[in-house]
Amino acid sequence: MLQKILLILTFVWWTGTMFLLWKESRATEPTHIPDVNIVTIGKMQKQNWYSVYWRGEKIGYSSKSVQKIGSKSMITDVSYMRLPVGGIVQEIYAQSITTVDSTYAVQTFSFDLQSGAYNATAEGNIENGLLSVFLNTPQSVDTIKIHIDGKIYTPSMIPEMFISAQKHKKLLTKIPTFDPFTVSRTPYEITDIQRRIKNIADKKQDVWVLQVASQGFNSEMWISDDGDLLFEKTANSFTQFKESQDEALKFDLSHSGEYDLLTGFAIPARWLPSVSSRKSKFAKYILTGFPDELLELNDFNQKFSNDTLIICSNGFDTIDNPIAEDTAEVPFIQCHDRRIVKAVHKIIKNSTDTLNMLVEINDYLFKNIEKQYQTSIPSALDVLAHMKGDCNEHSTLFAALARSLGIPTRINVGLVYREDGYFFYHAWVQSYTNSKWHSFDPTFGQYPVDASHIKLLSGSLDKQVQLLRIHDANIRVIEAGEKCHR
Repeated sequence: MLQKILLILTFVWWTGTMFLLWKESRATEPTHIPDVNIVTIGKMQKQNWYSVYWRGEKIGYSSKSVQKIGSKSMITDVSYMRLPVGGIVQEIYAQSITTVDSTYAVQTFSFDLQSGAYNATAEGNIENGLLSVFLNTPQSVDTIKIHIDGKIYTPSMIPEMFISAQKHKKLLTKIPTFDPFTVSRTPYEITDIQRRIKNIADKKQDVWVLQVASQGFNSEMWISDDGDLLFEKTANSFTQFKESQDEALKFDLSHSGEYDLLTGFAIPARWLPSVSSRKSKFAKYILTGFPDELLELNDFNQKFSNDTLIICSNGFDTIDNPIAEDTAEVPFIQCHDRRIVKAVHKIIKNSTDTLNMLVEINDYLFKNIEKQYQTSIPSALDVLAHMKGDCNEHSTLFAALARSLGIPTRINVGLVYREDGYFFYHAWVQSYTNSKWHSFDPTFGQYPVDASHIKLLSGSLDKQVQLLRIHDANIRVIEAGEKCHR
């Protein structure tokens, strides 16, 4: 279930407008983040509560508070969501604490994500142009240091920044921001500003209506003259609106929501009766609504031209060779960790053939990881410890195990057909050995993967944000069979 972080955590407020990602980079020295006691310091300037809805149904709540600490401010964002994913009720709690200076520029931050048995934290600070980030999951610790130019801001403060700019008769259009799990600067752009009368709590009110875009992801914000976010909606049918604390917290914890998130973002299609999708080795599709300039629709086993996609499971030709990233150790793919190295040698035993090693890894993960949808950040070491998860967990651990053997491996993200009439977002891997790429799906136990796997991108989730640009996509299956047509 590839898009769980991008979609389930749509309202985790550190990113402010809708997604949580991370980028794979690494440094060695941990950073020190001072403890902050938010109870005993800081005059409370405001605290706003929100109800969070998806497709008109309440799935949770969030809050944002701003405390004054001298010339600085501390912003605390909290969110809770409960909704079904793949038929399993998922509960997600997230909290971020950010300190900003008088210009709203970020100085320190702390982010905590909890979901079931999994949790992850990110802490960091900015000092003398150096951004230090400390990532922590139960089984792993990673530190990243990045030199930055200029200031960065949290999207959570876009309403206040906009009103401040209005008061000083300045035009605010671009806001350089930072995501702790992406470990990258992400520009937010205000693409349209209008003054409108909106119905707020059954009262007509003059508000600012902003269209905000980032990485192709769009949202509409209604902002009061006091700099409060009153309402926000996205193209993915998520909304939040300001309410009293009592109303926001009025949430039936025994109710998990009528709409399953996994089905809600699936693409309906009709497979051909000539062959089962799981047995297909060849398929031809007509794709519409896919921004192919942003995607990787041409690969060793895919050919795309003029809306037509042809897939051959056995592959056509290798169109690109491995790069350094394909064997690198990065946060959450700890291929050099002794626990990963020990595990992979236990799996492959005395095998000396690299392709056979990959097959052994694939079979082992398919048989030994309990199939369970997770709302975690998939870390290879955490998956190895718990041996539970969905396609993200299977693919992340596969990549770590294969890379520990020096075998170039990529995590692919895209769509796969399930026999209930939908293409669902999915993740699998491809590895390079014997002078060619090979595809593996440890979730399904497949080598090579069947032709209903449509690769859209490969790489870390900071790149996969491009998938959020896909709206009103359509897939038509033209041909499918058990043999490839070259």
